[in-house]
Amino acid sequence: MIRIPHRAADPKIAELKQLRIFAGLSPRLLRRMAVNLDEVTVPRGEKLMTAGRANDAAWILLDGQAELTVGRKVREVLKRGDVFGLPSMFTRRDSVADVVARTPLRALVASHKQFNSLVAEPEVEIRFKAAVFDRFRDEIDKLTEVSRRPRAAKKKA
Repeated sequence: MIRIPHRAADPKIAELKQLRIFAGLSPRLLRRMAVNLDEVTVPRGEKLMTAGRANDAAWILLDGQAELTVGRKVREVLKRGDVFGLPSMFTRRDSVADVVARTPLRALVASHKQFNSLVAEPEVEIRFKAAVFDRFRDEIDKLTEVSRRPRAAKKKA
């Protein structure tokens, strides 16, 4: 009888399964994603992306927090399950934001080559694009919130 050794499951698969963005993906897709993602740990204060410079990685935050800053204003505190670096990975244009580790963090990252392998799968591509659109929608909501506020009535003299 031939015995095939049992391979331990890749811990990245278990992590991906728990994230809302990847909920419901097939085991095959999760395995493919795990192969194309590297796990990294980053110390507090480390700059992960710089506005105006090329971005070479897509990030999936597993633990910790990072600040996404545009024009010196913190726009979002990123946490577990958040993804960033996607717009510049899709377009190959410079980043429009700075991202700095607010706490020590653990993340999965994909280089351009790995990212291209990931988005070759339509189900993964649509989830990444949905994450980009969600962030843009939230930013537009923040920008238009000011214009929706009722204006104070002018006092008559």
